[in-house]
Amino acid sequence: MDRVGAVIQDAEISRVSEIFSRRPRGLRINETEALVVRARTDDGRVAARTFYLCLKPDGTVDLDTIASGRSRARRRRLASFLNYYGLISRAERYNLRDAVKVWRGKQVEAMRDCDLIFVP
Repeated sequence: MDRVGAVIQDAEISRVSEIFSRRPRGLRINETEALVVRARTDDGRVAARTFYLCLKPDGTVDLDTIASGRSRARRRRLASFLNYYGLISRAERYNLRDAVKVWRGKQVEAMRDCDLIFVP
């Protein structure tokens, strides 16, 4: 797939119940938060990506917990996104709630055909 450059415009963590009227199919009961990242591409389009996760009360996320296949894949996709773009230094105790506030202006890559932020 062809990729283009993009700049993060907005990144926020919200409860799944605040975003969707019905819970998306396939989510585990403990995946209660959604990280929504929006970026503007070089050609002016908006690309987005939504990651589902479970935050601890202190705002940290544990990316290596024991989970089912689909839940584990979602957490690994989030970890891959954070590592690929250099948004994370230590995955085990990363305070995601505070970190998303400073992501504005960071460079990412978007896929040209489907308006999604690239995740390796």
